[in-house]
Amino acid sequence: MSDNEKFLTVGSEAQYHLMIGEVEDYAILMLDRGGIIRTWNRGAEKIKGYKEEEILGQHFRIFYTRVDQEEGLPERLIGEAAEKGKAIHEGWRARKNGTKFWGSIVITALHDEQGNVIGFSKVTRDLTERKVAEDRLLQNARQLAAQNRELQQFAYIAAHDMKEPLRKIQTYMDAVLSETEGVLSDRQRKWLAKAAGSSQRMQGLITDLLAYTNVTEQSALLEPTGLGDLVGEVFSYQSETLEGMGAVVEIGKLPEVAGVSFQLMQLFTNLLSNSMKYRDEGRVLRISVGVERVRLTPPGDEFYKVSFSDNGIGFPPEMKDRIFNLFERLHGRENYPGTGLGLAICKRIMENHRGYIEAEGRPGEGSRFYLYFPLEGFSQ
Repeated sequence: MSDNEKFLTVGSEAQYHLMIGEVEDYAILMLDRGGIIRTWNRGAEKIKGYKEEEILGQHFRIFYTRVDQEEGLPERLIGEAAEKGKAIHEGWRARKNGTKFWGSIVITALHDEQGNVIGFSKVTRDLTERKVAEDRLLQNARQLAAQNRELQQFAYIAAHDMKEPLRKIQTYMDAVLSETEGVLSDRQRKWLAKAAGSSQRMQGLITDLLAYTNVTEQSALLEPTGLGDLVGEVFSYQSETLEGMGAVVEIGKLPEVAGVSFQLMQLFTNLLSNSMKYRDEGRVLRISVGVERVRLTPPGDEFYKVSFSDNGIGFPPEMKDRIFNLFERLHGRENYPGTGLGLAICKRIMENHRGYIEAEGRPGEGSRFYLYFPLEGFSQ
């Protein structure tokens, strides 16, 4: 008789019990109405450590920690299964040898033909490896967050404490330059002027560092913010300078988004300053701001895509990601002063608003920045 023929000679009920009994990855057992263990399989022995002969007739609370037993968790679970048909739970469970494992359990009520509960099936899976990995990731994330907070606090304090001595250096430099005219040689005064210029650049760097460290996660502060009024206000602050340049500005109808107003003000101020700084002296500066709704896949969510473009000197396409790095400079300080932090701040602000920023550019053709604000939670 073949193995297949031998298997077919076994009744369907026996086949079922044979199948359950041989499963090793899951502990599968039956309980009576009171929670007493009536059946045991190989997986239960492997996971929990008990032999069939020493566990049958015991209450299944034996698998729970002392705290869970004192709080009545096992009884609550079979009570929930009796009432709702099923109970699902994850938690630490106890093996025979006293060690713990993270068990995922499903208790299902069994009924007779009249619908009365006559017992329960209980399936347990050992997910200890997954739980340990998740806890390790969570711990690492907490440590990283704590280190970031410490680093951010250190950077803020260091930058803040450097402002006052630098201010004094600038004051003394200015005093020396004003009182030594005709006393020091032109070369000496040139050296002092360069030193004063260096301290001013350092002052600007510190100011930008303070701004960068102050742009922290503030999702809880997000509130409806009209970009139209906000962007209009940013441009109005620079209206005299823009008029002096003869700049042409076009601002489309912008939406209302969930945002932190002062951060968005800083965002658009930095973009505008960027366009003004890197304008092409050979043509009239043109700046345009517009918006469209887009669906991005993945993840398939809808965004407001706000574009901020100019016709300035532009930048090489291969630099489109690097320009958002801290202290990244594409042009010499002699012609284009700055600290290399402006666009890094823009990137951080967009991340705080659950969005992101992209850039396009070509030398001599200008730059275009795309700001993606998620529509979820925004006005439609």
